[in-house]
Amino acid sequence: MLNIIDKDIYTEKGELIKTIDCPKKVSIKDLRKDKDKSLYCNNCEKTILDTEYMSEDNLIKTLKKDKNTCLKISRLNPMFRFV
Repeated sequence: MLNIIDKDIYTEKGELIKTIDCPKKVSIKDLRKDKDKSLYCNNCEKTILDTEYMSEDNLIKTLKKDKNTCLKISRLNPMFRFV
């Protein structure tokens, strides 16, 4: 399980893997669904990963490669615990 504390995402071991920060304050209505279960941001023209369709391990690997990866996170996703 990943922990979200304020705007930071941590692994169970306490390792910071991403700070959540959208400079354009994008909402879900600004996103378009792409073919591979990802989303596309019309404001910044970037792909957004929908964490609903990712494993925890895959997400951690992705974020360790690029902490600037944009994510859609649902509070209902059991992968995350909001602290």
